[in-house]
Amino acid sequence: MARLIDQQTGEERELVKSVTLIGRAEYCDICVPDRIVSREHARIRRRLTGCYIEDLDSTHGTRVNNVRMRRSAKLHDGDVIAVAAVRTQGPATASTSHAPHTDTSMPSRKTPPLGVDAATGESVRYGASFIFRK
Repeated sequence: MARLIDQQTGEERELVKSVTLIGRAEYCDICVPDRIVSREHARIRRRLTGCYIEDLDSTHGTRVNNVRMRRSAKLHDGDVIAVAAVRTQGPATASTSHAPHTDTSMPSRKTPPLGVDAATGESVRYGASFIFRK
C-alpha cells in the first residue's frame, strides 16, 4: 500500500482512499495546520498506473523532489513532496536549514536538502514535507 512518511515526525500515513486531500482544513485527509498551507493544497489520486499528485492552485505551491509542480505528476518510490514553500530572509546557514535523513536503500536523486533553494541558495520554509513510499 502506498504511504507518505512525514519527514519531521516520522509518522506514516497510508493512502487508503482513491483520492487523498492535503491541506490546512480540518476535513482534509492529511491536515497540515500551518498558515502557509492552503485550505485545500494538493491531492493524490491512486490509479491503476500509480499515484499522481496535483497542486490545487495553492498560493505557495507543491514541490516534488524540489521542483515546483505546474500540473499532475506521477509519484515514484522515494520522491520527496514539499507542501508550501516560503523564502526566508538571507542565505541559508547551518542553523536555518538541515538535510533530511538520507535513505541509503534508494539511489540519490541529486536534489539539494529541503530548506535551501537550489537556484539562489536562500533559506526556504516548508509547511510540511513527506517521502512517498510504494
